[in-house]
Amino acid sequence: MLQQNAKTVEESGDTPANIAATTTDSEVALALDELFFSRTEMRGRLQAGNAVFQRVSEYSWAEMIDQPHNIVRHPDMPRAVFYILWDRIRAGMPVGAYVKNRAKGGSYYWVYAVVTPVEGGYLSVRLKPSSKLFAATSTLYASIRRNEGSNGAIKPAESAGELVNGLRAIGFRDYSAFMTVALSQEMRARTAALGREPWPALDHFEKLVESADLLLKTTDRMLGMIATFSYTPANLRIQASRMGEEGRTIAEISSNYGHISSAIVKNLEELETASKEVFSVVNEGLFLTCTARLQEEMADLFDREVRDGGAALDGEALLLRQQTEDYKKHAAEKFELIKRRIEHFFELTREMKRLLSGLVAVRVMGKVESVKMSGGNFPDLIDDLEQGQQTLTSGLEEIGKLNDGMRENVLQLASIS
Repeated sequence: MLQQNAKTVEESGDTPANIAATTTDSEVALALDELFFSRTEMRGRLQAGNAVFQRVSEYSWAEMIDQPHNIVRHPDMPRAVFYILWDRIRAGMPVGAYVKNRAKGGSYYWVYAVVTPVEGGYLSVRLKPSSKLFAATSTLYASIRRNEGSNGAIKPAESAGELVNGLRAIGFRDYSAFMTVALSQEMRARTAALGREPWPALDHFEKLVESADLLLKTTDRMLGMIATFSYTPANLRIQASRMGEEGRTIAEISSNYGHISSAIVKNLEELETASKEVFSVVNEGLFLTCTARLQEEMADLFDREVRDGGAALDGEALLLRQQTEDYKKHAAEKFELIKRRIEHFFELTREMKRLLSGLVAVRVMGKVESVKMSGGNFPDLIDDLEQGQQTLTSGLEEIGKLNDGMRENVLQLASIS
């Protein structure tokens, strides 16, 4: 792993002195069925690549090998993207990103790049982007790049934060969620455009991602709404204490209500923590599964590709196949973890339903007692308790449906794996 102060050539954002900085509005031809490949050493210097990369970049192998990968960096690219990219691969994690590159003659080409750590460096497999998300991302990139300015006044970490905020504004929780959705959408769009058979697992994985996101949103909403009614039991006890012996029963009822509500909140907080984990694991599983599938296709292409008078890229294909198997294994482990966590969700919701039944009973008792009261604002407070209980009931129903949907998608994935 690189030290934090050991800046890579790619990360610095500097263009090598021997590379022309001119750009044109011309786009290099790149077919959807073509895939790029490159391998670099730890600091980002090119060690290998395939014929598609060589053709589209317009550099000869002699010009590329041992040169920094930013030999093809386009000035339109925000530094923020490379900051996030290097932050992840330094930590040993794969990463995906939309990247605009510059060919030797100044033309440009866009790719969606999947970069993965290997011993001694990094692999990258890239495809031509064609999804709707690509257009939205390129617009966001332009805004980030303008804010960065040409003099680099904004630090890369600050710019990366601005990029993540921009992604949140269009509906993504974090960069990991964005890159996962981007890769799955690009693979789906590419498969459709090439007239290939749809990939059934992709549908189920995407539904799992959507359900995990909705589960988090529902849990957060429930926690926020129950907080609105958290002071009602205390207010009931205050009102009851002012009425002396007449309010004693109400005080006990409100105390019981408060205890049960606290237990429900604790379960909700545990559900929220577990939901965050599942959301993260589902995204990791989908990204690894898509990456493995993309790398497998790239390795298959190597079997047909020859370079420099017939020298096949056997070594690079072997690296890809080894990593493909590793990622398939890791994705399967994530899948098993998802199954266990979904079962835990059912346990938590069953317990919350049991607690909620007790809450209903206590509230009804409170309503009966409040009718006997000759003063105070007990009816209004009891109505508040009822509203809180209804909020919990509807939220639990939503969570139950989401759990059912996630379990069904897990079963479907298991049946086709």
